[in-house]
Amino acid sequence: MEKAYKIFILVFLITNVAGITHAQDLGNLKKQKPFIISGSIGASATYYNSNEPLATRPPFSWNVYGNFTPTIYGVALPLSFTVSQFGKSYSQPFSQFGLSPTYKWVKLHLGYRNMQFSPLTYEGQSFRGAGIELTPKFFRFAAFYGKLNRKVNEDTTSGRFKVPQFSRNAYGVKIGAGTTNNHIDFIYLHAKDDSSSAKVINKKILSAQENSVLGTSFKLTLAKKVIVSSDFAISGLTQDISASQSFNDSAATGLSKLMKPFVKSNASTVADWAGQSTLQLILKGYNTTIGYRRVQPNFKSLGTPYILNDISLLNWMNNFSLSKGKLNISTTVSRQNNNLNKKLATELQTLVGNANVNAMLSTHVNLNMNYSGYNIKQKDGTQVLTDSTRLNQMIHQLSFTPSYNTIKENKSHTISGNISYMLLDDKNPVSKNFTNSANLSSSANYTLGLIKKSINFTLSGLYNHYKQDTNYYKSYGATIGSSAQLLKNKSLGVQGTAGYLLNRSSYGNARNNLTFSGNISYHVKHHSLNIYANYIYTPYNPINNIIYNKVAQAVATKNLMGGINYNYSF
Repeated sequence: MEKAYKIFILVFLITNVAGITHAQDLGNLKKQKPFIISGSIGASATYYNSNEPLATRPPFSWNVYGNFTPTIYGVALPLSFTVSQFGKSYSQPFSQFGLSPTYKWVKLHLGYRNMQFSPLTYEGQSFRGAGIELTPKFFRFAAFYGKLNRKVNEDTTSGRFKVPQFSRNAYGVKIGAGTTNNHIDFIYLHAKDDSSSAKVINKKILSAQENSVLGTSFKLTLAKKVIVSSDFAISGLTQDISASQSFNDSAATGLSKLMKPFVKSNASTVADWAGQSTLQLILKGYNTTIGYRRVQPNFKSLGTPYILNDISLLNWMNNFSLSKGKLNISTTVSRQNNNLNKKLATELQTLVGNANVNAMLSTHVNLNMNYSGYNIKQKDGTQVLTDSTRLNQMIHQLSFTPSYNTIKENKSHTISGNISYMLLDDKNPVSKNFTNSANLSSSANYTLGLIKKSINFTLSGLYNHYKQDTNYYKSYGATIGSSAQLLKNKSLGVQGTAGYLLNRSSYGNARNNLTFSGNISYHVKHHSLNIYANYIYTPYNPINNIIYNKVAQAVATKNLMGGINYNYSF
């Protein structure tokens, strides 16, 4: 009865509010062009061949895509589709079709569409169904009904495991007041799996779920300098709708009792909350943002399936712009931990800091410096740790990137370089001999550009040295390349590179790498065609059988990849 009542309210709101669109002033339609269409359509194919022991991608792949936007008397009807071979496990190739016609403050969503409610309730995934958004003046309304997941049957006959999945239906409503910069919204989302939709052989790996979420989203902008935003949500989740034991009202927490009218409860039902807030100050030459996010261990919204729970995150970001924008400095500090309910065996804490400096020393010289530091540490939870069992690592990353460019007599000269250093410092006395490591990477590049002829020549050199305990791996070499825009209208583009790398390892003579790459592109009016290929070859060396797990696999492989893509825009 409660479910039927909630569906009735949702349908009532959609049909009555949508009826307002018939009362719009259509007087301006005569000024609009009767019909305009724009968009693009294209296709691509990729070939891949490698001697890798385990294939990381199919040898051949293809896709066809299109984007069309017909406009009828000023009403836009965007339509898009994508078809590829990756959906052959279903009854038909993977395809998605959707359109969102818009007129003034009314927008409809039909087919495969995406709507944003809030980061904690519904965001980041599409639905297949229907939705509506209304934003007349200070009123804000949005609603949808559709399918979030399609069914996936468990397959034990193909020799390749496929995670089964029930189809999932959902509906949601957002009602609020305000504008983009100042508003408050109230949100309701309900999602439920159809336990009969998919074939599941092992019942232990998948349970049908039901979820209801109540949320609010708030934003306030003061004098265009201070911005306060906040999101809050309470979720009731029945993790297995087939659980037989009934819900115990006497043992229910306050949140469980609050969510009981919105979700069918049983022994697997949990209820929890999540929230986040940010405070931003914007001044001339400086802005700063402080944010805090907390997601309780049992919080989960099926409208945001990838959100991490059991997490507390505090971050602070600063940006400085000095000397009329010639000197820019940004800093970030964040602290994160889990075990919010103090029931885990250990608590993981991370502290991350970053500082970036970009300086324009002159019209020709630019300098960038960046530092990042990461501290990862375990704290005692229900278990007491010792120094020999505790995870406690510090990672330092430092990079320095200068560049110089100038133009003389229709020739451009660009010289750039990069030096990067990474150090992993393990404080654990047992594991440090196996994990402590240092890596130095450097490169130098020179590019000569013939401006009138639209031709560029590039020469690059690189050096990389990785060290871990008494073991090391070195790689150094050079790459040459050229690119050009040919024909009278510069519609034909040609690019090619070749490189040779010498590799050395403490385990033996890691053989050298030879690389090639090429690209040809052609553009004329509405058409564009691109053909590309690249190849990496390393001669066979028996020493790699010994050090297979020690040295990057790239020094002992043959990789060939090529492809073609075509696009027509109108």
